Amino acid sequence: MEIRTSWRKIGLVLLVSTTVAGIAAKYEVKDLQIRPANEYGAHLDFQNVVIGAFPCDTELKTLELFDTEKLHEKGILPILLVIENNNIFPIQILEPDVYLVDKDGKQERPIPYMDVLLEINLKKPIIESLNKKQIDKIVKKEMRLDFEHKAFGDKLIGPNGTDHGVVFFRLPADGNLDGYRLYMPEIINFSEREALIFFEFDLVGTQ
Repeated sequence: MEIRTSWRKIGLVLLVSTTVAGIAAKYEVKDLQIRPANEYGAHLDFQNVVIGAFPCDTELKTLELFDTEKLHEKGILPILLVIENNNIFPIQILEPDVYLVDKDGKQERPIPYMDVLLEINLKKPIIESLNKKQIDKIVKKEMRLDFEHKAFGDKLIGPNGTDHGVVFFRLPADGNLDGYRLYMPEIINFSEREALIFFEFDLVGTQ
């Protein structure tokens, strides 16, 4: 009888410990390790603008940016962009104007970070829009704020300025980025309200 009671107590302790451990597990905000744009394996130096890209095509790379394995499990491709403007005028880059081009020439616009958050936190897709309160019940606050802070968004980069951010795309089914490119047709000279010549470069060989 004493033995059974002891095992029940041990089982209860293990159950409580496991539950507490699950509750204690928090999302960790990771600092981005930003290098000069031309030090990334994929980069382009053109029209006094340098763009470096770090595509996270593996789980290990993805975990350098965000503390969740679900991004890779769901087939999401985060790409860190670092942009240096060496002109005497500001430039504007909007997130929807960054395209991923596959080996067949098909263009894909970025997935908004909030859509990414919902996809990796929900078992089933939703068809209706959610307000902030509903989203906060689904997504950990730390995770939401981290994605919000790191997402590329809309950039206005001053003369001799630098900025960075993450854009999200679909990872190819085979995980192979050979032949994939980034295409940016609308980098704007903000002073003149005129677009620079388009930017396009390969993602292969990125470290």
